[in-house]
Amino acid sequence: MSIKNKTMLITYSDSLGKNLKELQDNLERYFGAAVGGVHLLPFFPSTGDRGFAPVDYDEVDPAFGDWSDVKKLG
Repeated sequence: MSIKNKTMLITYSDSLGKNLKELQDNLERYFGAAVGGVHLLPFFPSTGDRGFAPVDYDEVDPAFGDWSDVKKLG
């Protein structure tokens, strides 16, 4: 198996659009094959610290979308 280096995008759910759906759309439209993967910074409901103080690890913050939106990025 050969290993290929690819660019990984590290982003918040709302940095390249207002939610995960817009993030997905913008990745497809503007980045194409230039991005090999996405590392999402916290997207859970949170009490602060830009998502790094989650209140529930089982839910996606509704402002960003839902688990189906996360799976589409996978």
